[in-house]
Amino acid sequence: MAEELGVKFHYNVDIKGFQLNSGKIVAVETNKGTFTADRYVAALGSFTPHLVKGLGLNVPIYPVKGYSITIPIIDESRAPVSTILDETYKIAITRLGDRIRVGGMAEVTDYATFWSGLRPMTPDSTPIIGATKYDNLYINAGHGTLGWTMSAGSARVMADLISGKKPDIDTSDLGLSRYK
Repeated sequence: MAEELGVKFHYNVDIKGFQLNSGKIVAVETNKGTFTADRYVAALGSFTPHLVKGLGLNVPIYPVKGYSITIPIIDESRAPVSTILDETYKIAITRLGDRIRVGGMAEVTDYATFWSGLRPMTPDSTPIIGATKYDNLYINAGHGTLGWTMSAGSARVMADLISGKKPDIDTSDLGLSRYK
């Protein structure tokens, strides 16, 4: 649907950095050339801090590695229907069709290979969604274990902020400025 509306997707592109002019981002340099836009959004999960560090932005998002196991349901009558959370042991049990996923524990770690599924966590476990000190650069990252869960809502808030529309939720405490 996005492509039908004119969105162009570029796959397998490595971002090298930003080009600045008069305090604004004017382009993104990549291994496939330079891309320009009116507005830019840094939304690279755990790798967002690396992208914006060269701009003098200190973004406190850290890679947290989670662990899970997914197993087939053997006895349908004994399997949970909805998610079960154990706050004491930090474990979640979720039904995924004919399987059960048990996830738990989190390890603050270093960056590893792509498949390790690093969760982008902020110190207060709330994503960073909002403007930066650059007029046309925004951040939408740091959703931790709730990236997919919060993606549509975060994208809506980001679209509202970029277009100058007041978001449906209070965003005053979501921006990077809360860490100053």
